[in-house]
Amino acid sequence: MHLFDYISGQPQTHHRKRHYTIRETLGVGGFAEVKRATALDTGREVAIKIIPKTRIRDMTQQIFRQNTLLTLKHPHIIETIEWFESKGHIYIVFELAAGGELFEHLIESPNYRFSEAEAREVMYALVDGVAYLHSRNIVHRDLKPENVLYRTPPGSHPEIGHDDCVISDFGLAAYVDPKGGRLHTVAGSAGYTAPEVYPEEGVVDGRGQGRGYGLKVDVWSLGIIAFCCLGGRFPYKETEPAKLADEARRTKLYFPRSWENVSETAKDFIRRLLTVDEDERPTAAEALEHPWLRVALSRPPSPSGHPAAAPAQQQPDYHPDDHHLGPTLSRTDTLTDHAPIIEKRGTFSSDTGDRAVV
Repeated sequence: MHLFDYISGQPQTHHRKRHYTIRETLGVGGFAEVKRATALDTGREVAIKIIPKTRIRDMTQQIFRQNTLLTLKHPHIIETIEWFESKGHIYIVFELAAGGELFEHLIESPNYRFSEAEAREVMYALVDGVAYLHSRNIVHRDLKPENVLYRTPPGSHPEIGHDDCVISDFGLAAYVDPKGGRLHTVAGSAGYTAPEVYPEEGVVDGRGQGRGYGLKVDVWSLGIIAFCCLGGRFPYKETEPAKLADEARRTKLYFPRSWENVSETAKDFIRRLLTVDEDERPTAAEALEHPWLRVALSRPPSPSGHPAAAPAQQQPDYHPDDHHLGPTLSRTDTLTDHAPIIEKRGTFSSDTGDRAVV
């Protein structure tokens, strides 16, 4: 420990802050701010998220969370480089993805839509990243275009497709016990949250009643993102999460006339991801094998060693009037006031709730 840190009562890792030149602010959220920085020993440009400790409910869980993030190594997951702390803040150093948000590029596209080829590359990257997370029993719970970052601007590497993007912002991520563990805490962002997070049994004190939910809430969110990328709008009219969940349960997904040039294979991919019955919804690994993604330009040859999936079953298209379209794509706020960290949770019981086991 540096002598000055010892005298001033700073934590043992505080000396790491002196290894960076912290520069301008890149973004400010409800719980933290992100600044650009330069690592003095390597010259690498990085981003540093600075979280006030007053916003952290459980430091033991926070440490577990950061150490878990350090183990995530995947081309479509933001790289966490290290973390350190001061008396008042946690500093999380991660790779600088300077190509902008998926959200920004989407709303700058004609009619807020990507071409099908572009959307396929983006969705391959996201499904691939989520499949990796789920293989580690980690659910993201807040997948949306604002939480997808490009390392370089879209189109910078046409030879590899449109996929140089990473999943970021793990503030709502959680561990799901593979032995039947279920989560109950309401978490996510309006418009992207799976119906089972808001069960028909209702929500009491921020917790869904009934059987809870698992990893497949991320698959639903991926389906919403795919619909937005290809259609520029949300698939459902309701904007309030509980009402949207009810709408999804009682209505059939449709595609407006503006989708007439989108392939049936792409529509089938979205229908499958937006299956209301969680038990019938594919896993992320299964979604990765859908015919629509099997031909992604950036996909490595036969990455799983599996044969190509069978052709998707054709389903009828729907042509509602324009006023039946969902709301125009716009930024959405995170629902939870206090973002849960990655944590081991057991199944719900009325006297213990969702309990972390570190």
